[in-house]
Amino acid sequence: DSVVTLNLTVKPNTSGTTNIGVCPSHFPYSWNGQSYNAAGTYTVTLVNSNGCDSIATLNLTVNPNVTSTTNTTICANQLPYVWNGQSYNISGLHTVTLVSAAGCDSVATLNLTVNPNTTSITNIGICPSQLPYSWNSQTYNAAGTYNLTLINSNGCDSVATLNLTVSAGSTSTTNT
Repeated sequence: DSVVTLNLTVKPNTSGTTNIGVCPSHFPYSWNGQSYNAAGTYTVTLVNSNGCDSIATLNLTVNPNVTSTTNTTICANQLPYVWNGQSYNISGLHTVTLVSAAGCDSVATLNLTVNPNTTSITNIGICPSQLPYSWNSQTYNAAGTYNLTLINSNGCDSVATLNLTVSAGSTSTTNT
């Protein structure tokens, strides 16, 4: 008789799952020597360090790009307007590409409207007997140039200038 003893060791197969979220700009995505062009669940069979099967699963998701629009109206005296670290001096659509919390592109658009400040000049000549002169709820006692800052219909500054002249009174003498 011959006694033979077999010591059999079964080496385990292994498996693993990888969860990955990528941005649309990261396609094609490369994993374990394969390229993937879309979100999905992908399985590949590899060989582990024991020489056995290793089942690897990839759960690939796509993090979305983000877009936003900010509508802002300001007065001309508020220029330059600073938004997302950039200075803007004119009305219009201004776009910047930032990075979202998920690491993807975040396209932000500023729709900037700049309302104008306004100016006006009023030239008035009066006689001394018309003093004091009232203009825009202000009273003036002498000739001069006076500036008054008001608010226009857009909510912006309106600088009104009054050029007030006071004519000298006239006298006449008649000898008869």
